[in-house]
Amino acid sequence: MDNTALALLKELVATPTPSGWEADGMKLLARHVKPCADSVAIDVHGNLRATLNAGAPLRVMIDGHCDEIGFMVQHIDDKGFLFLTPVGGVTMPLMAGERIVIQGRSGPVNGVFGATPPHLLKPDDRKKIAPQEPEDICVDIGAADKAEAERLVELGSPAVVDAGWRPLAGDRVACRGFDDRIGAFIVMEAVRRLKGQPLRVALHAVASVQEELGLVGATTAAYDIRPHAGIAVDVGFASDCPGHEKKVVGDVALGKGPIVVWGPTYHPKMQALLHDTARAAGIPLQRQVRARGQGTNAWPMRMVRSGAAVGLISIPLRYMHSAVEVLSLHDVEQSIALLVAALLAIPADADFAREQP
Repeated sequence: MDNTALALLKELVATPTPSGWEADGMKLLARHVKPCADSVAIDVHGNLRATLNAGAPLRVMIDGHCDEIGFMVQHIDDKGFLFLTPVGGVTMPLMAGERIVIQGRSGPVNGVFGATPPHLLKPDDRKKIAPQEPEDICVDIGAADKAEAERLVELGSPAVVDAGWRPLAGDRVACRGFDDRIGAFIVMEAVRRLKGQPLRVALHAVASVQEELGLVGATTAAYDIRPHAGIAVDVGFASDCPGHEKKVVGDVALGKGPIVVWGPTYHPKMQALLHDTARAAGIPLQRQVRARGQGTNAWPMRMVRSGAAVGLISIPLRYMHSAVEVLSLHDVEQSIALLVAALLAIPADADFAREQP
């Protein structure tokens, strides 16, 4: 990955983008992709959309969602402690002792999810120290009382866990929110690399909003674009760490290349295109099987209007929906290469229709 791309990725994952508050991330991606695309716009829902070769008859949509899981301020008590409600699929027991940053009235406000010291816990309490529900744990922003807290934040203020980029051994990196800002990054980086290439289809690249709240942005974007074919880029469960059952998740490891997901949601001709492209380019692939496909933005691309032939490229990820998601930068680079090569391989007259009687 070149320095320009890596710098963008680090800045993107440092930018809070909880569902509903993705605008700062979209502005960053727009600045990156604008010199390379034929057009760049942010639609009414906040999706970033970039096009290349828009006049070609065959429309292909690629999508990665830019939102991450987070919180909103739900209640402020008389002592100035905050109670938050999750935005997206937060695992509450992981929050005890975590730092958090809130979008306050005048800028970022730091806080911590408080945790009772072990010295003060009775034996039975130690078994249930991890909070099960949002109301079981408060956020301490250091306010002396409710009035001071309300001067800093307001009800509905968004927040994310404050866990940034941490290089690990080799090419592994830990960070919050790789799900799925890594997909949004890959999609827009693919546009940058496709500039000036012999693309034969109309490419509509989307960094979408509010996937974590029900595939919202990709649904409306796909309705407007009306793609004939689509490729979603998201993260997938790695099973090369303790606690992940390969019989359930599949045999997927970091550093062994992108995942192509297999199942009834995904079109056989698009699957063949991705596999053939990877083989020709020498890109290693991993296969993950999913009997249902409603959990990623491949689903709305497939389902809106008359539907599209869709595929899903996933980046192997450990510890999904935690503050310490881990991936391999080699897998990220290989995923970009696969997406670019696959798009260049689609002929102008590609026929994704099923076999006719």
